[in-house]
Amino acid sequence: MDEDRVQIQIGDILIHRDSRRVFVNGTEVELKNKEYELLLFLVSNADTVFSRETLYERIWGYDALGDSATVAVHINRLREKIEKDPSNPRYIQTVWGAGYRFKP
Repeated sequence: MDEDRVQIQIGDILIHRDSRRVFVNGTEVELKNKEYELLLFLVSNADTVFSRETLYERIWGYDALGDSATVAVHINRLREKIEKDPSNPRYIQTVWGAGYRFKP
C-alpha cells in the first residue's frame, strides 16, 4: 500500500490510518472512535469550514441520536489531546458563526 495514504503528517501530528493511531510530537495520544473519525475528516478536508450540523451528519450520521452540540464537545476533547495550548488552538480553529476547520 502507498505509504503516503497510510500515514498523514501535519506539523507535529502523525496519523497512522491503517492502525488508527495518532501521535503528537512522537507521543501516542488515545482517541475515542468518534474523535479519531472527526480528526481524520477535518485533516482530509483541511482549510474547509464545516458547520457543527454538517460535521454531526458526516461523523455521526443522519440517524444518530443527539445533536450538533456533541460536535463542540468532541472538538474540545480533540484540542485537549492534540494542541499545545487548547485555549489558543493552532490546528482545529473555530470560525465564528460558521463552524470549524483544520488549519495545517
